[in-house]
Amino acid sequence: MRVDGLRRVPAAVAMLAAAALLAGCGGGDEGSADGGSGAAAEGSSKGAPAGQAGGGPLDAAGLESAAVTETDLPDYTFTVFKQGTVLGGKGEPADPAVCQPIEDIRLRSPEPAPAAAAARSVHPNTDVQETEIALYAYDKAADAEELLTRVREAAKNCPAGYEDDTGLNPTVTALADPDPGPGDEAVAYRRELSGTAHWYRVVRSGPHVAVFGWKSMVAHKNAGEAPAEVITAQLKKLTEAAGTG
Repeated sequence: MRVDGLRRVPAAVAMLAAAALLAGCGGGDEGSADGGSGAAAEGSSKGAPAGQAGGGPLDAAGLESAAVTETDLPDYTFTVFKQGTVLGGKGEPADPAVCQPIEDIRLRSPEPAPAAAAARSVHPNTDVQETEIALYAYDKAADAEELLTRVREAAKNCPAGYEDDTGLNPTVTALADPDPGPGDEAVAYRRELSGTAHWYRVVRSGPHVAVFGWKSMVAHKNAGEAPAEVITAQLKKLTEAAGTG
């Protein structure tokens, strides 16, 4: 009986241990599934903002969402460029070539070429004076910095004028760098032709660039006055969408 008893006790213990082991394994598998799902959900919730890839620059949809709308400027009328029509062509090269970045900005064909772009023009409901806005997103901030450098150098080095894509000869005047606001740096210049001046402000914020353009008669008393409300609203929205504001 002692021998049988000794045999039965280990068998019972073994059965209990096996049951506990199976229960533990079952619980572990269930916990792993739930834990993995929870981790994935947590990871996705902490991922990049909508319209960004891995916390990088805005994509086309994100850049479009970062552009001002009637909600941001309720007293303005908008003309929005559809995706695929934002970027223009190069046309005839500028002469001298050092002025090419000025033409590139005018034609919405910046160099380096952006990874994504969005554009619209806006004007107050009480005025037809338009402000053109172009937004560009680059894969890396260095490319956006290069664009600003190219535009700044072109504005300084072709003040005597150049032959543009249409065969006309506008003059270019570099202006003092304006306050970039929530951005990192800004460049400004004036392109003048036949008594009409086209004013440009190019602002970089990380890998994103915003270009503002408007025009006025040179003789106008407010010639060159920046559309501050439009610029402020657009830069604020762009930097907030990109997580840099």
